[in-house]
Amino acid sequence: MMLVAVVGGSGAGKTSVANAIAERFVDKCGILSLDDYYKDLPEGVDPREINFDSPQAFDFDLFKEHILLLKNGKSVMVPSYNMVTFRRESSKEKAFHPRRLVVVEGILVLHREDLRDLFDLSIYIDAPADERLIRRIERDIRERGRSLESILNQYRKYVMPAFRAFVEPQKYYCDIVLPWGVENRAGLQMILNAIENMLRNEKNSGKE
Repeated sequence: MMLVAVVGGSGAGKTSVANAIAERFVDKCGILSLDDYYKDLPEGVDPREINFDSPQAFDFDLFKEHILLLKNGKSVMVPSYNMVTFRRESSKEKAFHPRRLVVVEGILVLHREDLRDLFDLSIYIDAPADERLIRRIERDIRERGRSLESILNQYRKYVMPAFRAFVEPQKYYCDIVLPWGVENRAGLQMILNAIENMLRNEKNSGKE
């Protein structure tokens, strides 16, 4: 099995790139999102006071456990995290089965060194800060019912500092930096071709 990491700031276009890869390889590919591995918000805690872009917000132990199980050919039950209630919904857990290609996307997929070593290819999606902020505003208003004021307050207090401290440094551990995500058609095509060649070599070597 081939594991590909797709990382970058919130609103950079990680999901779009992951989907483009999945569309190219169809049933050979599955997408695993770090967003599903947020920790439950404790009772009585105001979500406005939580830094959801910090490593402490994620259950990295379960995340790593699931990746290792997949690499060993075993299926896992992926949590379903509700971005409105800030808690997992146990009734909506999803079965995720091993594929020849698994794309793992999220803001901090490569934050831990022990996770970096698990991937065959890593991609950092680079996008300007103003574009990332615009996309985040559009998404959070449309999908999460948040006000513009709350989004901007969160961005200033947590998102941008966490980006500088935790997200952007991952760029230097990645094999490929892709500016502008799927809008960079030439760069995306090179990545798709590279994955196809790696899968072909893996098959020829009998390691799939």
